[in-house]
Amino acid sequence: YDGELYTMREGGQPQKVNVIIRTQEKNNADKFISINGGVREMAISPNGKEIAFVARGEVFVTSVDGSLTKRITNTPEAERFVTFSPDGKSVVYAAERDGKWSIFKTTRQREAQEPFFFASTLISEEPMISGEVDAYMPNFSPDGKKIAYIKDRRNLVVRDVASGAETVLLNQDDLFHMSDGDKYFTWSPDSKWLLVDWSKLLNNSEVLLMAADGSQRIN
Repeated sequence: YDGELYTMREGGQPQKVNVIIRTQEKNNADKFISINGGVREMAISPNGKEIAFVARGEVFVTSVDGSLTKRITNTPEAERFVTFSPDGKSVVYAAERDGKWSIFKTTRQREAQEPFFFASTLISEEPMISGEVDAYMPNFSPDGKKIAYIKDRRNLVVRDVASGAETVLLNQDDLFHMSDGDKYFTWSPDSKWLLVDWSKLLNNSEVLLMAADGSQRIN
């Protein structure tokens, strides 16, 4: 009765049972941690008003003055290689889910009312590139029509965003793997070429200029 235990013999009065429960010392392991350091990487939005960054394996977006910050991911897995889409409508990053790296994008659900990620209330995440092998280091072409990324750690791939068609620029015969994120490649302003830091051998590095459609390779 009222959260307590009683016994009562027929014709008698209820007798409260003295219950003793021995437990361990109370200890609240939850902590509020301020993100004021340990930022591993960051990306500036196309409009120059937001900064996406990775801290403690999570993706955040903050205003340039740091007055407002929005946590984008909340997962036990790691997130890395954060960037914005060229139109600024998506935050794109790689996440280690289900034992492999995949590329995800998060978008604002109330774009008209909430033009910034750092002040958004409703966001949604969806996989952008996911398969049986690792996919990370997303890098959009300036026109937003293509995305270059590393596939299965030793393949540089260009993917058409609309159709999903892929062109392999460098494969496992061209690239070796030492650690995740050890590749470098960047787009030309006209979205037709990629400049690639190519290490054919451990003792020497070269610069490759590669057509995004795989038709030309200059070193």
